[in-house]
Amino acid sequence: MRNFLERYEHGGQVYDAAGNAGDWLDFSANINPLGLSENILRALTENLRGVVNYPDPNASELKRAINRRYDVPERNLVLLNGAAEFFYLHLNATRPARVVLPVPSFSEYERAARAAGCAVKFFVTEAADNFALDVDKLRAEVTPEDCVIIGRPNNPTGYLPTPEEILRLSEVASVVVDESFIDFTDASSIRNCVSEKISVVQSLTKIFAIPGLRLGFAVVEEKLARRLNLSKDVWNVNFLAQKAGVAALADGDFLRRTRAWLATEQKFFVERLTNLRGVQVFPPTANFVLFRHERADELLTALRREKILLRSCANFAGLDGSYLRSAVRSRAENLRLLDALKKSPAFCGGEKSSS
Repeated sequence: MRNFLERYEHGGQVYDAAGNAGDWLDFSANINPLGLSENILRALTENLRGVVNYPDPNASELKRAINRRYDVPERNLVLLNGAAEFFYLHLNATRPARVVLPVPSFSEYERAARAAGCAVKFFVTEAADNFALDVDKLRAEVTPEDCVIIGRPNNPTGYLPTPEEILRLSEVASVVVDESFIDFTDASSIRNCVSEKISVVQSLTKIFAIPGLRLGFAVVEEKLARRLNLSKDVWNVNFLAQKAGVAALADGDFLRRTRAWLATEQKFFVERLTNLRGVQVFPPTANFVLFRHERADELLTALRREKILLRSCANFAGLDGSYLRSAVRSRAENLRLLDALKKSPAFCGGEKSSS
């Protein structure tokens, strides 16, 4: 059982055996380092006593907030206890004959597919191509009975499929597009492309730094939305998560500040990381970076001694233990990680020669 579960382990493992969060600097989970906005903190504080009531089963206020922020018709919305809930909900309801997964990718896609009793096929992308998706090749390997699940941008590789690629793929199979990190990018969402063949899911926990509350939504074809809303727990989004979501979505300034931070800090972090000896960095598009080092296990051990967590990618299909994923955090935190990496014996001298 332990080996089976290890296949689906995630980052953010900051808890000890007693369930207490340790004093870790956590680069293994891709959460907005700007933290909770004042809007969210105020909403949680002001509404704390409201937990004595059941949450609104229709989440009407939250649906209106999503409509205002993302221009999504409420009839197409499915509200979620975190984006991961959607893969289980969708696959259990639709039961495709096979789920096709371009890998490496988020492990919950596979876990949800197997939980629904679906066959799983991996479509392996290549490091030599920066894990780009060969849509022509993938189209040739799928059927109309298949469901393809694609991250946009993809976790952990950072590859960002174009809307055209998604549309071409939907001509030959159903496609679920995971846009959980789209708000960290300048790319346009494909929410307006939703059809009988295309569904889109988005997390709100990462961009608004509320993973402990669990919140997301999906945009799907209207008939499917009715079906999925009848299939889920009526109270799947709790009272505080609804209030936090409404406050967060009203805060356009927070989203602008997040993108401004990332535009600067991602460039700085990638340049410094690329300059470390033996490191191969893959082009990022969101708030995380995939990189490779032959002595990754040693790096992880050395960093843990410094109370720093990185994400080992050893349990991602299509990757091995030489791959690591790091969140992009604040300048001070990024410098602390980079300094700890340079001091590790695995780097044999730290930075590459400038000659």
